[in-house]
Amino acid sequence: MNFEIAVAIPVYNRADYLKETLDSVLNQTYPPAEVVVVDDGSTDHTPEVLASYGKRIKSIRIENSGPGIARKTAAEATTCPWLAFCDSDDIWLPEHLQRRASLLAKHPEVNFSFSDLIPFGPAALPDRTYFSDAPENWWQRFGTPDADNCIVMGNNAYRSFLVYNPGSPVTTVMTRDLYDKIGGIDPRYSRMVAEDADMALKAALHGYVLCDLTVTAKQRRHAGNMSGAVLKNYLGACRIREDHIKLKVAPDQHHDAVDDAIRVMLQNAFLAAYYAEDEKALREIVGRLGFARLTTKNKLRFIRSLLRRAF
Repeated sequence: MNFEIAVAIPVYNRADYLKETLDSVLNQTYPPAEVVVVDDGSTDHTPEVLASYGKRIKSIRIENSGPGIARKTAAEATTCPWLAFCDSDDIWLPEHLQRRASLLAKHPEVNFSFSDLIPFGPAALPDRTYFSDAPENWWQRFGTPDADNCIVMGNNAYRSFLVYNPGSPVTTVMTRDLYDKIGGIDPRYSRMVAEDADMALKAALHGYVLCDLTVTAKQRRHAGNMSGAVLKNYLGACRIREDHIKLKVAPDQHHDAVDDAIRVMLQNAFLAAYYAEDEKALREIVGRLGFARLTTKNKLRFIRSLLRRAF
């Protein structure tokens, strides 16, 4: 078993967490072939933390451009045939890469793989994993996990990923060939919440997918997480899916599924805007959905918000 895996890590002002992340990556039972960290113009002592690792990592500093461009720069500075991703405040469990490599050896057709993870930190919910957020009955469409606790999703996962994206960049491993085939990371989403979803969707569209239900990493949840902006997350996810039609990323046969996913996410965005009392976003979402498409409860909520604004 010989998989040369490079790790791409974007970082911005994460000096307090970065050492724990890098140590978890460098101390894997199956060591990465190279680690590239891109400092997205940090203003704290992140550069000093990076410098302390010497030649164990490759460090690149760029002007602040957002996490998407930093991740892209890191990925495209690597030289290995396999790419793994991690974020600068998250932690790999010691056998994360060992498990990725052993499963890839068993499934040579796979070029896009990921695993479950445990959220931790002050904003994490107890007794939940990343995959717990999947809609009801979502996993059942792929059948029963195999003896390795994996599901081979194959080359027909795109429509399912439109509804729920299990491919967190914290655990994702893909071939460099697949990364290049999907055009890499699109810089237009760099500062947008949910920016990483575009890469996962494209990889599911063009790749052969293996999902590992085993927890192999920990994702830090705190006030600084971009994903904590629930409303922005839904709106970002909607824009990416809209662009998959507009930019002809999705073949015509998937447009109905893309449209359905957009409507569901706009309904979710409506609730997020309502509870955030963001009246402007609420009106914009209703304008896009149409009042008639709101559920009865959401129609009442919208009327209540209009009355709240009037008085």
